Amino acid sequence: SRHFLNCIRTDPGNVILMQDGRLGLIDYGMVGRLARTERELIASSILAFQRGDDRTVIDNYRDSGYLAGWITNGRDHDDAVYKRFATFHLDRIDLSPIVMQNGDVWGAIDVLSNSVERHTPDWIEQMKRIGGLMIGTASQAGRPISLSKAWKPMARRFMESQGDEDA
Repeated sequence: SRHFLNCIRTDPGNVILMQDGRLGLIDYGMVGRLARTERELIASSILAFQRGDDRTVIDNYRDSGYLAGWITNGRDHDDAVYKRFATFHLDRIDLSPIVMQNGDVWGAIDVLSNSVERHTPDWIEQMKRIGGLMIGTASQAGRPISLSKAWKPMARRFMESQGDEDA
């Protein structure tokens, strides 16, 4: 099967700000491979972010085996936290308060500092690395981005190539 290669050596020295404002990645000395099913999950999540479909994003994470919970009691996080983690990985930095399913409101920093990822599937780990690099570098350059918005056309083309009419 065909694989997509992506740069996983994500340090700031491997990112350039191009004249037209886009970010470019250089130095592909280390690459990772993503199988078609993993690319489908990424593309599906990106497109779901763009149409406001939180359920698909959360289900993609949970169904892949991603597990995150509280450090103190080991309990699994609720969907609002899974959505926020996915936002950090695939879309943007969002430090606004998180409203839990039971109505409790937590500060994003409090959630992050009291959380542990127990299992991270490879596709999510790779997106954490490249997403963190791209989103973080863009923010530090004073050009905050929505990664899912920037990648939407590419995600749509991929899903259409897989026969997904809803892309």
